[in-house]
Amino acid sequence: MDYLTTFAARVRRLRETAGLSIQAACDRGGISPNFWGKVERGEQEPCLLSIGGMAQGLRVPLQVLMALEEPSPDNTVRSQINDVLDLCNPEQWVLSLRIVKVIYEQGPSKAISREQTVL
Repeated sequence: MDYLTTFAARVRRLRETAGLSIQAACDRGGISPNFWGKVERGEQEPCLLSIGGMAQGLRVPLQVLMALEEPSPDNTVRSQINDVLDLCNPEQWVLSLRIVKVIYEQGPSKAISREQTVL
């Protein structure tokens, strides 16, 4: 696994999923926008203090930001759901679980088509 590239993609994906500009994330985390952009492009390797600032900028725990599993390229909807859940707090996880259970209980005949679920 190429950790730098994987980390860069994770930072960008979480920031975009949160609807944050680089500037907004930097303001929250005390990181320079130039540095953040270089990290997202895989041009700069961040130190632990910088990674902590990035986690703060994204408002996620450090361990969430450091979860470097490579996403499955054939399951983008699942990957998007995981990214959103990574940004949630525990109360939001409970609400998400309730919503998913209701969707599941509706069964496949009442489910929204796959094409309608892509964001």
